[in-house]
Amino acid sequence: MEAHRLAGATLLVGRVLPELSDNCGPSGPYVDPAETEADNGLFVPGTAASVLRQYGFVAAWTYCRTDGADRVTTMMVAELSDPASAVAAADALLGTLAVAGFTETELPNLPEARALIRKQGGAVDLHVMLPVNRMLGYAYHSDVDSDRARTDAAPVMAAQGELLADFQPTPQDRVAGLDPDPFNLESRVLDPPAALTNLSGSYGLTSYLRVAISPDTEEGLLTENNFIGSYLKQSEEQDGLSYQMVVYEFDSLPDADEAYLGFKAIEEGEFDNRTAFVVPELPTTPCYYFPQQEGSSLLYQRCYVRVRGYLASVDIGGITDPADTAMMRTLLREQRAKVDN
Repeated sequence: MEAHRLAGATLLVGRVLPELSDNCGPSGPYVDPAETEADNGLFVPGTAASVLRQYGFVAAWTYCRTDGADRVTTMMVAELSDPASAVAAADALLGTLAVAGFTETELPNLPEARALIRKQGGAVDLHVMLPVNRMLGYAYHSDVDSDRARTDAAPVMAAQGELLADFQPTPQDRVAGLDPDPFNLESRVLDPPAALTNLSGSYGLTSYLRVAISPDTEEGLLTENNFIGSYLKQSEEQDGLSYQMVVYEFDSLPDADEAYLGFKAIEEGEFDNRTAFVVPELPTTPCYYFPQQEGSSLLYQRCYVRVRGYLASVDIGGITDPADTAMMRTLLREQRAKVDN
């Protein structure tokens, strides 16, 4: 749960660099230092896990945005045991990251940040560390222009530092006792037919925006319609398929209706790769399929359903035939019944 709290303290990069508007990876929570070097890890093996463990790692969140071409920014916010440990971890991590070709550099108007830069061929890599109290902010920025990389990283890290200064970490002896379901929504979310990932769990508004498909639009939509909270269940891949179910609670049926229409407008108005399809049992339900990744032959399906003051979405990844809606029909029917429990 603390990792999900950290999501709300992680910078939405697109608000500082709006041209970085596409999702990328890694993104999401780390609840064990080893995960920072695993398949969805931000660091290469042998560079970060032991350092984070040594300095009292509690949890972390990562968030990645790209322009789809030359520029990528990945943020990580990590909670450590105390302010001295955050400073020491920043120093130690920079030491492990200072491989051949990296040199120390400074960011414009941000002397408190420590940075390493490397220009190799046509690529520029920039590592930046900024400890704030018990928190450690880290950014990895990739570009083709070293001056632009530094110029971009400075306001990003300054904004990240402000978020960290405002964040109140949970006292360490209380982390294990945090309520995993503060909005009492877990029982309304269908269990996917595969093991859950660490992304699964409860999200308030600020944390949810880090997993939203359109953070800026959704923030206005949810705020205006009295959003209460959400609960997400995401699965590991099994037999080539992955699943994600989300339930949102609103203050009233009219609020949920407006949100339902708002998500439909986002899918149809902000993305040009959506193809609508119909679930016969629920013919008015907004359903779409689209490429799972750019250039991929695999498809992603998503449907929305509204029940009283609740809105639910069901996603299936790894679909090979757009006409294959059997699993979606089953899961959507079961999710609708689960919300209505």
